[in-house]
Amino acid sequence: MRDDFYIGYEPEMPSSLAPRIRVAAAGLALLAAAMSLGLVAAQGRFAAGVFEFGHARSVEGRVVERPYPMLLGADGTRYFLVGPGKRGAAAIAEGFDGRMVRADGMLIERQGDRMLQVSSGAIQAVSDAPVQPGRPLEKGPVETIDGEIVDSKCHLGVMKPGEGPLHRDCAVRCLLGGAPPMLVVSDGGRVRRIPLVSAEGGPLTGDLEPWVARPVRVRGIVYTRGQEQYLGLDRQGLGVR
Repeated sequence: MRDDFYIGYEPEMPSSLAPRIRVAAAGLALLAAAMSLGLVAAQGRFAAGVFEFGHARSVEGRVVERPYPMLLGADGTRYFLVGPGKRGAAAIAEGFDGRMVRADGMLIERQGDRMLQVSSGAIQAVSDAPVQPGRPLEKGPVETIDGEIVDSKCHLGVMKPGEGPLHRDCAVRCLLGGAPPMLVVSDGGRVRRIPLVSAEGGPLTGDLEPWVARPVRVRGIVYTRGQEQYLGLDRQGLGVR
């Protein structure tokens, strides 16, 4: 009985083994290709967020400092303002409340919700127009809403994914640095992003680590200002679902 075998350092494989090895190698190559395609198809699509990193644009509008710095463009577009890295823009926008300015920054956008990343000195007054400080928030009813708490900067486009357990550590640090927290609510295929404020309508500060990037149930006060909506809460109104 002949039992052919092949030793790797020999120059040629026995002719009786070569056809079987070719078939096996081709089969393994096809299997690897099929598995790769299957893994790609199984991956979730990245969110449609945009971060124009390295591309600065100029936007003119009126600054509203509280509860979180934002720029109201002449066309009514709302841009939340954040600083570089894991920082908010409270210090950068300080003193510009109600003023018409030109802000140079990088656009962050997701499904119509917009933000500008600005650096120190990137906001400049552009006219002698009268100062019009932002109106205070109007207190409304108490509501209970299910969603996920995210840091708005990463969620809107700086990171992908910008939500969920994989992003929790980054989100916690961005929120501690002053990025506005948002509650992302899925309502029958429609997504709403509601900025979170304190129960008194001010910035929501402190460590939100126990609730960030998890399904949560939030009970809070609805605040409005024109078309803007915020949800005011304290930690007693938070619960993991």
